[in-house]
Formats: sequence, structure tokens, C-alpha cells
Amino acid sequence: MRGARSMATQASQRVRATDTPCIVQMQQMLRGREGVLSLAQGIVHWPPPEAALAAGVAAMGERSTSLYGPDDGLPELRAALKEKLRVENGIDGGEVMVTAGANQAYTNVVLSLLDAGDAAALFRPYYFNHLMALQMTGSQLDLWLPPSLPDLQPDIGALRAELEARARGDRPPLRMLTLVNPGNPTGVMIPRGTLDEASRLCASHGVWLVVDNTYEHFQYAGEAPHECVSGEHVINVFSFSKAFGMMGWRVGYVSAPRPTEGTD
Repeated sequence: MRGARSMATQASQRVRATDTPCIVQMQQMLRGREGVLSLAQGIVHWPPPEAALAAGVAAMGERSTSLYGPDDGLPELRAALKEKLRVENGIDGGEVMVTAGANQAYTNVVLSLLDAGDAAALFRPYYFNHLMALQMTGSQLDLWLPPSLPDLQPDIGALRAELEARARGDRPPLRMLTLVNPGNPTGVMIPRGTLDEASRLCASHGVWLVVDNTYEHFQYAGEAPHECVSGEHVINVFSFSKAFGMMGWRVGYVSAPRPTEGTD
């Protein structure tokens, strides 16, 4: 009976198949140690902007802060983000949802776009939380994890070949491709031409393209600037954590096309 009860109280197979987060493993390994610098997590050394700190303090005393708010974020914040997306990212139109960090944004996207077992793709080296989100939601059964090119850019040739092979019926169709720009953990910026080609391929094969832009403001001097692509098949994820030093605030957002009839 004891053995049967233990089996009944196990976590789901999806959770048991999910990798342990490497950051947690590193934190446990370094606990109590001195003189060791961990590069496992992107933690900036600057504080949030003074205006954000002042607004946060003021909001603590407002009654509305303790009430339920709009599920997709405060209207004035969403309006400001739409303007930022238009001016800075060239994304005009669509909808914005504010989330508890970019990781929740990505998990929301996976839950919204994929059913358990749908095929998804990440280029190696990938951001570990993206893999975990796919594992936890049941898409680990058909994950395509190709290596990046030697310069750490996504291999568009391999993507084209994979999509064509699946279109012939060799394997189930790919449902979602995730790119990170600039890369995490590589820091490499993806050129606009590569983003455009990936977007064209995804559009022609009915694949969702999800781009994580968490490090959009981290650009090397003299290199091409960060750019975004958009479209009816493109989802963009953003974060306040890095550039604004707001890691613990847990604020991110999703930019997505407006749902068409029958898709909402």
C-alpha cells in the first residue's frame, strides 16, 4: 500500500521530464563559498531608474495597487509600450500583454500556441528556460535542437531543410521556432536579414516565430543594431529586467498580432 500511495503522489510525467534549472544548481553549489564569481545568471549591477523607484513607492499607498487589475496589464502601461514598440522596434499595431517577467511571457506563449506533443525548435546553445517551458507543457516529445553556425548565428539552411523534410511528410510539421536576439547565452546579435529569412520560412510553412528580445539594449559598439520582425505569425517577448535593473520586479511583456476571427 505504501508503494502504491507513493506512485499516486508523484509529480506529473511532464514535470519529471523537465530539466533542473542550471541557475538553481549553481546557487546550491556556491552556497557558503567565498571568492567565487558565478556567470550562470545575467544580473546587472545598476539599480532601477529613479523615476521607477519613486513611482513604485507612491503606488504602494494607492488603494488600486491592492485590487485586482486588468489581466493584460494597466491600460496606460500597455499604451506606453505600444508607442515604445512603434518608435524603437518598428512594430506598429498588434496587442501587448504585460506579464510577470519574460519567462512567464514565454510560458504563456507556449501554452497558447502549442498542444502537448507539437513539434518545436530551439537552436543550440539555447536559453534553458525556453527548453524547460517546452518540457513542462509536453512538447519535449518532438523537439528539434539543431546547432547554431560556428559564428553562433541560427543555421537558416538547416531550418529550411528541416521544414522541407517535414512538409514531405517525413515527420510531423514544426509548429514553433524560438530565436533569442541577442542570444542568450551567446550575446550574439542576429542581423535583420537573418531574421527576415527565418520569418519568411516560418510564414511559408505555417510555423509560429517567437523572438525573445530580453537583451535588446545590449549592443556592441560598431555592430549592427538590434532590430525586430513582425507579422501575423510572429510573437515578440520583452523584459524590463536587464537594461532597467529591475530583475526582482518581474515585469515583461508580449507583443503579438491581433487575433483574427476564429483564433481568439
